[in-house]
Amino acid sequence: MNREQALAKIKKCLALAKSSNPHEAAAALRQAQKLMAAFGVTETDVSLADVMEATAPARLNAFTPWETNLAHMIAEAFGCEHFSKNSRHLTRSHDLVKKREYIFVGIGAAPQVASYAYDALSRQCARDRLAHIRKQPKNCKPITKTSRGDQFALGWVYGVRELVESFAGTERNQQLIEQYMAERHPDLQTARINDRAKGRNVSHNDTWQGHLAGQKAQLNRGVGGAEQRGLLT
Repeated sequence: MNREQALAKIKKCLALAKSSNPHEAAAALRQAQKLMAAFGVTETDVSLADVMEATAPARLNAFTPWETNLAHMIAEAFGCEHFSKNSRHLTRSHDLVKKREYIFVGIGAAPQVASYAYDALSRQCARDRLAHIRKQPKNCKPITKTSRGDQFALGWVYGVRELVESFAGTERNQQLIEQYMAERHPDLQTARINDRAKGRNVSHNDTWQGHLAGQKAQLNRGVGGAEQRGLLT
């Protein structure tokens, strides 16, 4: 039995220790205490075992307002904390490719569902953003098209808020999650957001069209299912 297996068994014993049968409760408590001593497990370790992590791929390596806002909104709705990290992956051609992902931290299944919601919605937003970019005039500069796409996507995120909140409805154990973050991720830093729409030729119409498109987004109750990715330019 390794430490993780022991921790799972300790949790079961502590649950049995609440039994209305005094002999069963006492035996379960003794077993839990014995395992905790043998594997160096503390009460804090047992509490933090309920905190889980789940990841979802970011759509861009750079931080942009629409993507960070979407991740933040989903984390709040599902009672989670979230952060982002970069990693490098070796391709079949032996090239190192930089990838970024969002990590959602919460109680039980909440982070898994939050990561699903982020992955599904960021994909839909990316698809609609790309369609909006392709509608721009041919004489429009590429950087302006990108800025208008980002502004559209930001409006899209505002438009999807009601769907996210109705899909979630998760209570947040703030104290436990904060304790987990302090112990497991103490060195997190604030990221610099790259606002590519600032100072560019964008309009409220870009935001409004994005808002309308976001209101048409969909989330399925089942988690899972691989779908196509890579919809950003």
